[in-house]
Amino acid sequence: MILCAAVALMASCGENKSTQPKDNGLVKAGEKTEAGKIAYVEVDSLVTQLEMCKEAKAALEAKGKQFEQTITAKTNAFQKAYQAFGQKMQSTGYSSQAEYEAAQKNLQRMQEEGAKLEQQYHEILAKEQDEFNQRLHDSVQAYIAVLNADHRYSMILSKSGDNVLYADPSLDITDEVIKGMNKRYKKTAGAANTAAPAVKPAAPAVKSAAK
Repeated sequence: MILCAAVALMASCGENKSTQPKDNGLVKAGEKTEAGKIAYVEVDSLVTQLEMCKEAKAALEAKGKQFEQTITAKTNAFQKAYQAFGQKMQSTGYSSQAEYEAAQKNLQRMQEEGAKLEQQYHEILAKEQDEFNQRLHDSVQAYIAVLNADHRYSMILSKSGDNVLYADPSLDITDEVIKGMNKRYKKTAGAANTAAPAVKPAAPAVKSAAK
């Protein structure tokens, strides 16, 4: 029945074709324009190709490496103290119960401090990563607003992994966004670097010279 109605509609259009004025392609008064296009941006490409992401990643990795070195030093110190404790137990032993308990408490304190420090470092890195993710989100949103100031797109999607089942490559504006954001970032990086600050290595302790 629907097919018959469609055929009838086509026949009717064919009959009225000669009497209707030709469309000159211009938008008539009161007529709505065609909806804008849809575009998408590959989020994974932004993360790997934006300069602000590269700098933030390098800074976080440097800080993470420094934290790891500190934790490794703490772990080595604990292991050394634990071995010394075991060796003393097997050789001379402790002169008193109080000395033995003090050594045990010292080992426990070192172990707890190391675990607490490791947890603190993980929280610091996680917080800085979250803060950068928010800055990245805000930067992308701000640039998209500038890019689409002429309302050429009705919708711009973020594509990551397989969250979009299919997208025509002609709708991909990732390269345009990356080039535009990198150009914009280089202009402002000198005045206000939006990436995480670089981590300077800790200065070694200065020992007083023996007189």
